[in-house]
Parts: sequence; structure tokens; C-alpha cells
Amino acid sequence: MTPWPKDTQAARNSFYGDPGKGQIAPQMVPVVPPFAMYYEGRRVKAIMFHRKAAPALLAALNEIWDYCQHDQKKIDAAGISNYAGAYNHRMVRGSSTKWSNHAYAAAIDLNAGENALGVKKGTMPQFVVDAFCRQGAMWGGWYNSRPDWMHFEFVDNGGRKPKSPAPMFGRVPLLAHPETGAPVDELEDPAPAAAPNVQPLDPDVRGDAALYDVQRRLKARRYSPGVLDGRWGSGTSGALSGFMNDRGLVLPLPSSVDEFHGIADQVRAELGKAETEIQPDGSVGWYRPVSAARAGADPKIVAQLAPEVAPARRNFLVALWSSIAAGAGAVWHTVSDSVTRAWDFFTDHRDVVDDHPGMVSAIWDHVTALPAGVWLVLGAGGLAFIAYNSWRAIQTSTLAVTTGERQ
Repeated sequence: MTPWPKDTQAARNSFYGDPGKGQIAPQMVPVVPPFAMYYEGRRVKAIMFHRKAAPALLAALNEIWDYCQHDQKKIDAAGISNYAGAYNHRMVRGSSTKWSNHAYAAAIDLNAGENALGVKKGTMPQFVVDAFCRQGAMWGGWYNSRPDWMHFEFVDNGGRKPKSPAPMFGRVPLLAHPETGAPVDELEDPAPAAAPNVQPLDPDVRGDAALYDVQRRLKARRYSPGVLDGRWGSGTSGALSGFMNDRGLVLPLPSSVDEFHGIADQVRAELGKAETEIQPDGSVGWYRPVSAARAGADPKIVAQLAPEVAPARRNFLVALWSSIAAGAGAVWHTVSDSVTRAWDFFTDHRDVVDDHPGMVSAIWDHVTALPAGVWLVLGAGGLAFIAYNSWRAIQTSTLAVTTGERQ
């Protein structure tokens, strides 16, 4: 069993990392409960927890599942399916300096409705307390001053021991979840819209995985978070602010990755709704709303939001007409010069056409000796390439404006 740190900020910072320095979020992993749990009516598919405490949390949940003989009705009757939260980047209530154990992703609350902080007597079953105690966790019901019956935290519990032996329940060995060890046949199919703070780790993502997931999905809704790197920045802040405003999502705008995790569940749930929302035209998926004038590519709006379009359009017109003129000149120069040379040659050598030994070579030399025409053709091709690229730039910028991605 892991020796948990003392319940002091210094000990927790040393063991788990410092929440104030953004050291917790990169260490969180998903714990998939072996039984159904719900948060405000929505199925919890995984719980983000500190990697050091995640195996102990899963072990406690597995023991609870065994005690209930893998019967979801018994879990529901005990109130354990009522999940009340785990990771929360906040201070202890009433303090401006001490971090809550929730900020370390090392605490979980269960059945808050019947076990709220400060009630005289909660309803937390003893077998649940024993399951966490067996993992060395501290229970809020043991607090001396103000019991917190719903609360379990992975800090030193003062040597307390469970009051009952671990339940025995035979299991057939199953393939396990690679991150948490949960049996794979008990997992729901993954659904990126509803998983609370959970995103499979992408080896190319160096920042926060949950933030990367939100950045990617915001961009798909035509909000531009900048570089998709899982890192907090002004681009992500602006995109998230715009999305929450357009969707009427009343949440505090975070200023860091840790603060983002405090609202990540709600943001991802709203993204899930936007991704599956049926539109009036029958299409699936909601996108950033834009005005009719913008959607119609009004020139004034396009020029205001994408000023690079004006010089690109001038470059396009100049290059296009120049390439046409150069191409026409090359054709005329080539044809007229060839005809003139050929006519002069045959006029000057009509009497020796049949027996002139170098006639074929001479004709070929005259036909291919067209340096001016060659340069005109190359110039026309280069100007055409510039015109094409300018046209592409105009189309790309205009599309970004009309869809709302460019603000």
C-alpha cells in the first residue's frame, strides 16, 4: 500500500506536485469505475485522478463493486453511483492560501445529497469507508470539527484500519484497460463529447491532453484557438470565450490550464451538444454563427477583417493580365519569327533544296533558335503561377471571414 503524505500543504506539494505551479494536470490519468456512476444525470465514463493515487482509487471502487456482488441496483441503493466530483482547482473553503485536496486530483466526493459537509450524520455505508480505508485513504467523516461524510482523500489517515475484511467475489480474468486496469467488457464505448476531463494521450501533444481536445473541437466549430498544442494562450482564451458567449454558457473564463480544468466538463459537454445538434436545414452540427452580410462575402467586411485580401487581389489581376499578354506575345513571336525565317531560307535556297547536304540541320537550327519566345513563355508561366497563388490566398481569407473563423 502506498504511504500517503501527511495532510499538510508542504507534504502534499512534495508528493503530488504544486497546484499553484500547474504541476497537477499533466499527471492526471483516467480512472474508469467498474460500475455505473452519474453526475447530474450524466453517465461518468472516467474520473480524472492523480497518477499516484489512481490505482488506489480503482482498487477501492473494485472492492465496493465486489461487496455489492456486481449488482448495479445495490450500488444505486447505497448511493455510491451518485458521483459528486474529484479534481477541482480550488482552495480550501474559507482559505486564500491552502489548496484543497481536490486541487491535487487526490480526493473524491460521493453521494453529496445525503452526505453534505457539516450535516450531523451522513449515510455513507461502512463497506465504502472500509474500501477506501484499506487503501490508506482518509475519510471526511473522521474529521473532528466539521465532518465531511461524502469526502475521501489520499493522504495519511493516521493508521486507521477497516472494520471488516475485504469481500470475496470470484472473477474470470479479463483483458484490462491499459491505463487503469479496469475490465474492458465493463467500459462503455468511448464518446468524446461527454467524458469528464478525459482525452486519450496523443504522443504528439506536449501540453495538456484535455485542453488539446477542446482546442481541436473548437477549431472544428470555426473558433480559432491558434496552434493546437494543448497549451493555454490568448488564442485559446479568445476562442473559448467566443464559444461560451455564443452558446450562452455562463462560466468563469479561465486564465490557466488548471483553471480550465475547473470548467472542462461543462465546456466539453456543450461541445458535444454542438457537434450533434440538428440544424433547420437538416444538417448535423452547429457552427459559429455569422451575419448574412459576412456569409455573403460582403467586400467591406472581408476587407476589414482580412486586409491582406486587397493587395492579394491586386497581385492577382496584375499577374493574370501580364501572363496573358506575355503568353500571347510568345505565341505571336514564335509563329511570326518561324514563318519569316522559314520563308527567307526557302526563298534564298530554292535552287539547292534537293542536293543541299545540311538542309535538314539548317531548317532545325532556324526553327529552334527562338530565345525571345522561350523567355516569354517562361515569364508567362511564372506570372500565371503568381496569379494562381494570389487567387488561392483570396479564397482562403474570404472563407475564414464568411465562416466566422476570422474575427
